[in-house]
Amino acid sequence: MKLPFKNRRSAPLLLALLLAAGPAGDALAEPHSATVEKIIVSATKTPHTLGDVPVAAEVITREELQERNVRTVQEALEITTALTVESTSGYNNRGLISMQGLDPRHTLVLIDGQRVQGGHQNAMDIQQVSIEMIERIEIVKGPASALYGSEAVGGVINIITRNAPKEPEFSGSLGIGTRGSVIGSVSAGAGTENIGGHINYTYRESEGIDKDYDPYAEHILQGTLSFDLSDKADLKIKPYYSFYEATALDPEVTQERYGVNTLFSWSPDELSTIKLRGSYFNYHLFEEDESTDTKLSNTEFEASFSRLLFDTHLVTGGYQYWLDDRDSESQQLFIDQELHSIYLQDEIDLSPVVLVLGGRLDMHEDWGEEFNPRAALMYKATDKMTFRASVGTGFKAPSLLKLNGFQHGRMIAHGNPDLQPEKSVGYQAGFDYQVCKGVNANVSVFRNDIEDLIETSVIYPNMYFDNVEEAMTQGVEVNLRGCLTDYITARLGYTYLDTEDKLTGEDLLYKPEHKLSAGIDYRFTEMDARLHIETFYTGERLWRASSRDPIVTLDDYWIFSATLSKEVGDHAEVFVKVDNVFDKEDVVDEYFIDGREFFAGVKMWL
Repeated sequence: MKLPFKNRRSAPLLLALLLAAGPAGDALAEPHSATVEKIIVSATKTPHTLGDVPVAAEVITREELQERNVRTVQEALEITTALTVESTSGYNNRGLISMQGLDPRHTLVLIDGQRVQGGHQNAMDIQQVSIEMIERIEIVKGPASALYGSEAVGGVINIITRNAPKEPEFSGSLGIGTRGSVIGSVSAGAGTENIGGHINYTYRESEGIDKDYDPYAEHILQGTLSFDLSDKADLKIKPYYSFYEATALDPEVTQERYGVNTLFSWSPDELSTIKLRGSYFNYHLFEEDESTDTKLSNTEFEASFSRLLFDTHLVTGGYQYWLDDRDSESQQLFIDQELHSIYLQDEIDLSPVVLVLGGRLDMHEDWGEEFNPRAALMYKATDKMTFRASVGTGFKAPSLLKLNGFQHGRMIAHGNPDLQPEKSVGYQAGFDYQVCKGVNANVSVFRNDIEDLIETSVIYPNMYFDNVEEAMTQGVEVNLRGCLTDYITARLGYTYLDTEDKLTGEDLLYKPEHKLSAGIDYRFTEMDARLHIETFYTGERLWRASSRDPIVTLDDYWIFSATLSKEVGDHAEVFVKVDNVFDKEDVVDEYFIDGREFFAGVKMWL
């Protein structure tokens, strides 16, 4: 089969030629513009400013990504408290997200509300999203199955992509770094009053740490078509395609992803909103010798209706259909599962108190019904002090492989059709306080109790799955952000995490007790330049190489990085970034921390 992006060496040359041709129009043209009030929709499926959202949430804006010269979504999320980004070796394992001490499979990752496929350990590899297409990243902390169903045990990450512009624009960037890394991107968009389009092509390649295992080349093509059908209705169509080659493996491994997400919104009057979303996403993993050939797909449809009643109740109800399908020619495995879901939520505004009550019923053909409620309370004590608290339940549906079994080489995994969903109860409480003008502090506590966790036991060559494990995670998050002067902004985030395996009474593996991140951004206005410095601290944690090895305690460590950017004229910016400034290496559980790295490049716009 002839594949579309086989000549990977031509991609950087093509990007360079496109940049030389004269890019135009991008948000980078005003990199120092003031940040507007952050908007979040994912927390309640209704729009709120971040300061007025009733549940624990964070937003990372496009402007913040530009200031940090972020290259991947992994880097974008590293600054978020209570999140751990797991980037290990492996062609589909470069960006798994753990939230509040839970496993990656317990974090639901969406793109514009759409579930996407393709990752290890039943979680999504977030590297498949191009950073240039991101408008903002919405992070909802705590169980959210009351709105989103399966996987939203620890929380939800919803990556919101850019809409089509009203005016023509064209932009591009090209960067190179150590370990043979190349990242290039070209974006173009145009629109009229009623129709618009935006498209981005991103290319990445790297040799990685192990040149016999890590090298890859990746192509990503994303876009948006926008139609303003009337003053009250709009339609957005968001196609996606990516092609990834693990170029050093023998046989060569390829991942191909494609899909489309269609979103329709109509406000028949000032009090009501109707939303429809239909999407399809396909993930294809195959090897050249056809020893592996697996396709995973998601088909979704969602309809929701929101209306303000009696000036105090914003009621939202909806229905969602989800078809999860897995076809494996190499394993002769063809299985699927369907979920039908209904949800209802009431946001009750009794200012200065806001109460949110909601619940969702998921209906599965095999394991039956699963009901998950949530209640949240927000109290604005003063103009500077806001309290929030919430409690809710979450669940993670058993994967198709664990329900049906599979065989890989000599290993035989015995499916267990009697598996029940993994379940949790989660609590969140905290406050926001404006310390002074431009400086804000947030302190929150959380706890998650999880039962019916699915344990994997291996008696070679057999593998078995059972609902036997129970666990607890709890902790404290502290965030401090602000503008120290007109030229200096800073942030500090700290997480204390306490975990327990309830069957053994021991701490959970791979969960650091202390994590800290900090950053400072300094603008040299007379030089049209800025300096951004970040540091990350990871505390001691338990670790075990395999089930046959003893548990050991790994040492804590610090990582520092720095980025210097300089505007050149009115339409370009050059930058250089140094990761791991002090050359830290030999971190056993962080494969990609292996010495100092450099990355430099240019961004252009008009």
